[in-house]
Amino acid sequence: MGEKVRGRRLGKRLSPGARAAWAKSSYADDGYLPLWRHMSDSAATAGLLWDRWLPEQVKRLVAQALLGGFADARALAVWLAGVHDVGKATPAFACQVEPLAEKMRRAGLAMPTMRQFGEDRRMAPHGLAGQEILQDWLVRAHGWNPRRAAQFAVVVGGHHGVPPDAAQVMDVRAHPRLLRTPGESEALWAAVQTELLEACADDFGVRERLADWRSVRLPQTVQVVLSALVIMADWIASNRDLFPYGVDGTDGASARTDEERVLAAWEGLGLPGPWQAQEPTGTPEELFASRFALPDGARPHPVQRAAIDLARRMPGPGLMMIEAPMGRGKTEAALAVAEIFAARSGAGGCFFALPTMATGNAMFPRVLDWLERLPDAQGQRLTVGLVHSKAALNEEYQELRSRGRQQIAAVDMDGDAGIPRPGSEKREAPAGLVAHQWLSGRKKAMLS
Repeated sequence: MGEKVRGRRLGKRLSPGARAAWAKSSYADDGYLPLWRHMSDSAATAGLLWDRWLPEQVKRLVAQALLGGFADARALAVWLAGVHDVGKATPAFACQVEPLAEKMRRAGLAMPTMRQFGEDRRMAPHGLAGQEILQDWLVRAHGWNPRRAAQFAVVVGGHHGVPPDAAQVMDVRAHPRLLRTPGESEALWAAVQTELLEACADDFGVRERLADWRSVRLPQTVQVVLSALVIMADWIASNRDLFPYGVDGTDGASARTDEERVLAAWEGLGLPGPWQAQEPTGTPEELFASRFALPDGARPHPVQRAAIDLARRMPGPGLMMIEAPMGRGKTEAALAVAEIFAARSGAGGCFFALPTMATGNAMFPRVLDWLERLPDAQGQRLTVGLVHSKAALNEEYQELRSRGRQQIAAVDMDGDAGIPRPGSEKREAPAGLVAHQWLSGRKKAMLS
């Protein structure tokens, strides 16, 4: 797994107020998940995504922005996933479920009811609240420049897809009671927020790195990538079927260790690893013969040879445009070049875009043939997605979906994607290819 799964220590040493903060609740029963537990689950999930799923190219992008390279990059991703919901330790969020709010009040964290807050509560969504709390902590407790702190904190603020704008930030700063109830408990609210962040810095291994990160300029591309990873970790860790909880705030299996809990969830999800392309070293004839079902005696067209030669001579992956008359093998040339580019860059996938559903459906079997012949397809699963609104009617795609379905309820964040149809009798789907159920829907299909 690369690193130990952490987190159980975090919950055991927290104060009663910090342990009382909640993150998830169920309308169907009285079950809920404490905030510290969700922070731990999210961090561990981010670590597994980094170790087992994220392509090398993405890791390198983050690592290049940090003084400690790949080790820093992984630690930062895990830490940001761990602290992403710290904004739930606020009155504006906690008041939403009255029995859980009352439990926090008994621990000394006074707060109005949701009705008493009224519409003002909506000015402090927990992502924005978390951004403010994290930024303030980095500045106040660790001496960061506010602008540098904002580069990191915006990942927390944008973990529901859109980072807060300046007007939203000004609104929440003008209403501090949404983050900490004024009066006797205000100091305790601040102490609980600080306690959670300090515990995460210790448990997720970044305390010694915070001083060095003060000088980092985090490029916007890296902020976006880290936000995406945090969002994905949060989606997975928010799934009650993968990370169950009980009426007393436990996970329903308290005897399990952190590692057992997280690994059980990961195995239940069953995400295949990234595509790890191997750069082909043979001649163009050997490459095309091994990747495509060419007729006996067929030779690559000159445009195909030129594309392969140019891809191999390019110092790094770039943009290649191939123009040729119909029937000259542009599709095969493009796929061969994509394999070379992916091997050189560490990319973990290939996006094949076409203008219509009809052309997409027609091309889909050809892409499957190519995927089936890739060296990386031998011995491990690769995921594939047909991403248009009527993909559910494509028999080959539904055969792949039936192989990728998991016995997990509600894993599709975008709603029911439909019941798999029987596979086509004309073609058997490759055993190494699946259309993973979790990697479907309008929000996640691009991850397949």
